[in-house]
Amino acid sequence: MEQPDLSRDSHVVLLLASHLGGKPDDKGSDNGLGPAGWQDFATNVADSALDSPGSLLELEPDEWPTDIWTSQADREWVTQRLGRSTRLAMALEDLNNRGIWVTTLYEKSYPSRLADILDRKAPPFLYVAGEGDHLKTTAVGFVGSRDADETDRDYTRRLVETVIDDGFGIVSGGAKGIDETSEKAGLERGGPVVEFPAEGIHHCLQDETVREAVIEGQLTLASPYHPRTSWNIGAAMGRNKLIHGFGKYTVVVRSGNETGGTWEGSIENLEHGWSSLLVCSHDDTPPGNEALIKRDGIPIDPTAIPGEGSFDKWVRAQRQSASDSAGQDDQPTRAADKPGTSDDTQSSLNDFE
Repeated sequence: MEQPDLSRDSHVVLLLASHLGGKPDDKGSDNGLGPAGWQDFATNVADSALDSPGSLLELEPDEWPTDIWTSQADREWVTQRLGRSTRLAMALEDLNNRGIWVTTLYEKSYPSRLADILDRKAPPFLYVAGEGDHLKTTAVGFVGSRDADETDRDYTRRLVETVIDDGFGIVSGGAKGIDETSEKAGLERGGPVVEFPAEGIHHCLQDETVREAVIEGQLTLASPYHPRTSWNIGAAMGRNKLIHGFGKYTVVVRSGNETGGTWEGSIENLEHGWSSLLVCSHDDTPPGNEALIKRDGIPIDPTAIPGEGSFDKWVRAQRQSASDSAGQDDQPTRAADKPGTSDDTQSSLNDFE
C-alpha cells in the first residue's frame, strides 16, 4: 500500500512524537514525546485557542499560545522539531520504498478501536506494512505461552477456523507458539490477520513467508516501534496492550501462573477492560489459566468449539454456563442435604419456603 496523504495534524504528530526526519543528538538520542508525552501536549493544544495541532504550522512561533507547553515540549524544542519537515518527507518516502507506510491518531486509517479503547495509552502513530482495511476489521486475539503443546495448538487452530468462518479477523503478536499457530491457521483459512510484532516490521519483512502474506493482502503488520528495532522485552511487553485492545475478544490458550508476557498482558487487560478475556478451561487446565479465571477471565471449553454458527452466541453461552456453575457453587447447603436432618425438621423448614 502506498503512503496515504497525511494531514497537517499528522505531520505535527510525526515531527514531535517520532524519530522520523531527525538525527541523533550528541548523546545519540532523537526520541520524540512518546504516547504519554504526546497526549499531554495534545490535551494542552485542545484546551488552547488553537483549532488542532496542525494549526502550529500555520503560525509563527511567537504567535503560538503560551499555555500549550509541557515539561517535555517547550517553545524552543517544538520550534526545532517542526523545522524538520523536509527530512520527514524524505523519511516517509524511504519507508514507502521498503513497503512501509505510516498512520496517526488523526487519520481514518488508524485503528479506531485502539484509539477508543486504549485512550491515552494508544500509540500516536503506527508503522504499517499491508492492507489498511485490515486495521478496521473486528478481530479475535490469540495469546499463549511459547511452550504450548500440540493439544493447545489444536485448540487454537479449531478456534481460529471458527472465528474466521464467522467473519472475524485474527490478531496476535507473531511470537513462537500460540501466536504463530493462530496466525498461520488464520492465513490458511483466508485471513485477514493483523500482527503487532515485538520487533520493527522491517525485520519481519525479511521472512519470505511473512513478506508473501503481506504482498497477497492477507497479513498486515503494525507497530509503534522503529522499523529496524530489534526484538526486546520492553517492546514485547508494550505491544501486549495493542493485541488485547485491538481484538473484540482475546483468547488465552495457555498462560504461565503469575509469570510471563501472556500473564502480564492478560492481567493488564482484566484491570482495564480492553477486551473480553476468554480463557481456555478443560480437563487439564493449566494453573495460570485457572488463576486468570479466578480473576474474572471468562472460561471457555475448547473441546466444545462450534463447527458453525455465531461465535458471539457461543461466547455468551459459555459465559452463562460459567455464571450458572458459579451460582450453584455459591448456593447454601439445604437442610435436607445435611446428614442427620430429620424429615420433621425439613417439613418445618418448608413452611418458610
